[in-house]
Amino acid sequence: MLDRLISLPFTMTGEERRELHILTLKENISRGKLFAKIIIGIESALAVTDLAASFTKIHDSFHFSFYFIMYVFMIGLNVAFLLGAAAYERDAKQVEGRYRLYEKLFIVYAYTFVIWGSVVTLSDQRLYGQVMAFVINLVSISVIFYFNNKMMLCLYGVSAGLLYIGLPLFQSSSNVLIGHYINLTLFLFFTWVASRILYVNYCSNYYNRILLGNSHRKLEEQVIQNEKVHQELARANGELQRLSLIDALTEIPNRRAFDQRMQQLLSSGKEAASMVAVLIIDIDYFKPFNDNYGHAEGDRIIKEVAQVIHGEMEGERQFAARLGGEEFVVAAIDTGVNGAMELSERIRMRIQQMSVHHGYSEVSSYITVSIGAAAGEAANPGDIALLTELADQGLYVAKTSGRNRVSTVSGTM
Repeated sequence: MLDRLISLPFTMTGEERRELHILTLKENISRGKLFAKIIIGIESALAVTDLAASFTKIHDSFHFSFYFIMYVFMIGLNVAFLLGAAAYERDAKQVEGRYRLYEKLFIVYAYTFVIWGSVVTLSDQRLYGQVMAFVINLVSISVIFYFNNKMMLCLYGVSAGLLYIGLPLFQSSSNVLIGHYINLTLFLFFTWVASRILYVNYCSNYYNRILLGNSHRKLEEQVIQNEKVHQELARANGELQRLSLIDALTEIPNRRAFDQRMQQLLSSGKEAASMVAVLIIDIDYFKPFNDNYGHAEGDRIIKEVAQVIHGEMEGERQFAARLGGEEFVVAAIDTGVNGAMELSERIRMRIQQMSVHHGYSEVSSYITVSIGAAAGEAANPGDIALLTELADQGLYVAKTSGRNRVSTVSGTM
C-alpha cells in the first residue's frame, strides 16, 4: 500500500522529469506567494502582541524578547521569499535555464521554515509545553507545497530530529515528554502520508496532461495524414476520372466523354431548340493500311488524324471524340446544315493535305476520310443520339458513293 506513495505509478522520460521539476517549482512559488503574505500578517500580529505583553509584564517567567526576534525573523524570511518570487517572475523567460538556482533558494526557505518551527516549539516547552509551532509549520510545508520523497524526508528528518533531540533539554516532565514523542511520531506519519497523496496526485495529473497532449498531437497528426490521404485519393480519383474520359491512343476525348459533354450541354434544357450538327468521320480503307503497313503505323495514323480533327474545333461549343477503331465523332452547337458541311469539308481537306501515303486505297494515293453529317434542333441527349444515327447514315452514303467525300442529312426533331 505504502509503495504507491513512495514511487510514482508511471515512468517518465528525462525531459518529462525536468519539465515536472520546473512546473513544480513554478507551482510552489505561486502557492508560496499567498502563503507568505498570510504568514507576514500573522507574525506581525504576534510581534505586536509580544511587544504589548513585554511592556505590560504579563508573565515574568519567560523573556518575550526572544519570541519577538523569532517573529521578526519569520517576517523577514517571507519578505525575502516574496522578493525572490518577484525576481522569478521577472526572469520567467530565462527561468527554464536557471530554475535550479531558484529551486535551491526555495529549498533553503523550506528548511528554514520547518527549523524555525522546531526552535520555537523547544522554547515553548519552558512556558507552554506545546508543540503547535512545529505542527503548524510542518503541516503547512506538507500540504501547501509539493516535494519529492527524498526532499520531504530530509525536511522531516531535520526538523523532527532537532525537536526530538532538543525536547529532553527543554521539557523537564517525563510524562509530557513521552506524550510528545508518541503524539509527534503519529503526527509525522499521517502528515507524511497526506503529503505523499497530494504529491502523487499532482504528478499523476501532470502525466495525464502529457498523455492527453500526446493523444491530441497524434490525433492532429492522424487528421493531417488522413487529409493528405484524402487529397491524394481525390487527386487520384480526379486523374482516373480524367483518364476514363480520354482515349488512351489518341489522347482526345472518348465516346464516354462525348456522351457526358452532350448531356451537360443539353440535359438541363438550357440549350433547348439549339441547332446541333453531328459528324461521323471514318478513315478510308484503314484495314488494308493497317494490315500492310503494320499496327504501329496504323496507330500513328489514327493519332495524327485525331489531332487534325481535334485541332479544327473552335471554342467549347464544338467537341470531337474518338468512337473507336478508325471512327470519330464531332458535335457542333449552334451549327446548321451549311455549317456542318463547311466544317466537314474543312476536316476532310486538312486530312488529305497531310499527304500520308496509302498504297492500298482505291480512291487516293494518300490517307482520306469519309464523313457523314446531320444537323437539326436538339434539346436533350436523345436528340443527339438521333442526330448521331442520321450522321451514321450519311457516312454510309458517303462510303457507298465512292469515299473521300461528305454526305449531309438534315434532321427533323
